[in-house]
Amino acid sequence: MGYVRTLLVFMSLFSGGVVSKAASPLDHYEMLFDTLLGHHYAAAEAMVHDLRTEFGTHPGVSYADASVLYAKLTDFEDTLGTGALEVAVEACLSECSAWRTRAPDSLAAEREYLTGSAYAVSGLTRHRQGKVIDGIRRLMASRDHFDRAIQLEPEFYDAYVGRGAYRYAAASNLSLLRWLPFVPTKQSGWEDLTIGLTKSRFSRFAALSAMVWLAMQEEDYALADSMVRAGLERFPDSRAFLMAKLSLEKRTGKWGAARGTALNLVRQYEQLEFNNGYEVIGLYRSLMDCSDMLGESAAAVTYARAGLSASATAYALERREETLAVLRARVERGSGK
Repeated sequence: MGYVRTLLVFMSLFSGGVVSKAASPLDHYEMLFDTLLGHHYAAAEAMVHDLRTEFGTHPGVSYADASVLYAKLTDFEDTLGTGALEVAVEACLSECSAWRTRAPDSLAAEREYLTGSAYAVSGLTRHRQGKVIDGIRRLMASRDHFDRAIQLEPEFYDAYVGRGAYRYAAASNLSLLRWLPFVPTKQSGWEDLTIGLTKSRFSRFAALSAMVWLAMQEEDYALADSMVRAGLERFPDSRAFLMAKLSLEKRTGKWGAARGTALNLVRQYEQLEFNNGYEVIGLYRSLMDCSDMLGESAAAVTYARAGLSASATAYALERREETLAVLRARVERGSGK
């Protein structure tokens, strides 16, 4: 799957930035996406405001707005902001349509990329929130536009990240997508993501944060570890990479390290102005499991109680119903069992 080649280029990826020409909002995307990976949402929102002042109704601004909202939705595992995200997505799609009518041959690859990206964040959001078929339809539309961007400009490498994520997901969920014509392969998705990782202007770390989970899915833990390390070297407090680190440590039986990572993440979430409790409850479950695996039953019960008493919204409690049942059962068993 191109693993060796991916590993060989890591050191060359994470030094230096792209010099902005300020000819398009996309020239600012590397800084914007880096800001989002660091979870500096107020700074990212300020950047979007500045982009709106500079570029007006360019669809790249609306997609930047949607990207900020989507990053917050996935970080907090909540629905708050979904309406605003869909408004930003529809604005981007409308602006791209007007652009296509006004100047169909002007920067057409960029326009197709933005259209595909807007459909992608909308489709992923709908899929995550239970609107599976609607989400898949939008993801298929995104794939078509990424295809067009690449056909128009084969060196528009950021479009490969979107197409690669679609291809890999489609190949990995054949039970859901078996009715689709020409279902792609995992290999084609991985190859697209590798192109994006090594060559894209502003999507390198987006590709990396996706690929680390795919590597774990394939049980290539050495590769996943190298990707986590690369991500955390650039973004030491990124919850996107810390969550991957925690999952990897649990999968490989590094229970002490996993407990430390989970505690780090709990501290982060509990300090946030907005914390719906979803991730905190899940992290206390991890802390309980790690403690049990380390033979520390009393600590396991303490973490189970903490998870049960964590402040959470009704939405988070509903989604964590099974986890809460496990925590309650562990408390009932007590520390001597």
